[in-house]
Amino acid sequence: MTGTEHVPDVDGEQPPDPGQEALDAEEAPPGAENTKRAPSRRSLILGAGGVVLGAAGIGVGLAMDGGGSRRHASSPYSGDLRTVALAAALENQAVSAYRAVDAVLRAGRLGPEVPALAAFVRTAAAHHTQHAATWNAILREARKPVVTGVPLSGHTRLLDRIKAASNVDEVVSAVQDLEYQAAQTHMAAAGSLAGVGPAVTAAATIAPVEAMHAATLGYVLGGQPWTANFLGTNEVLRTTELTA
Repeated sequence: MTGTEHVPDVDGEQPPDPGQEALDAEEAPPGAENTKRAPSRRSLILGAGGVVLGAAGIGVGLAMDGGGSRRHASSPYSGDLRTVALAAALENQAVSAYRAVDAVLRAGRLGPEVPALAAFVRTAAAHHTQHAATWNAILREARKPVVTGVPLSGHTRLLDRIKAASNVDEVVSAVQDLEYQAAQTHMAAAGSLAGVGPAVTAAATIAPVEAMHAATLGYVLGGQPWTANFLGTNEVLRTTELTA
């Protein structure tokens, strides 16, 4: 499959739960690998998010197809698997975007590198790589092509926005908007997917991680509120944006 930019797929067994190791590691003391851990922030947010997902399932879920079932005639994806492919493409887009941000920061074009931001960018990219692998594993199990690129109509505009940024706030705002969209889209997917059980679990598990990314970026931008954006529906990506 072709896309705007190639993002390597992860082959082999089902990948680990998205973002779990990195997020849990922040709370586990050294040498505590074999001890019982307290609930992580990720699990707590997921628990709270479940209430929202249940309420959003009908209205938000139906928004995924943009009100219709239009798709490319040659596309191998249809029904729920088209939503799965969209989610994989969105995660690949996030990896590509964070790599572009990392390149801008390393080049020093926006001023001295901020170590905390640079570390977050690389960590978030790793999370999104895991998320993409999760969605692609579902496609592989269904004997459909995995999504190895970024077949989304708005991807070029996102990269142009990052490259055109003249300060740190502008580049951070670009990826924060992407995280809002990812969180809302996965939340909508959890409410719309009916025939692919693992996909519902993936969507409900990944959405809170994207929300935490958005929250972290909000602090970078001066403590901007983010909860309303995560719970909204305006940024849900429709399956009509998938060009594969």
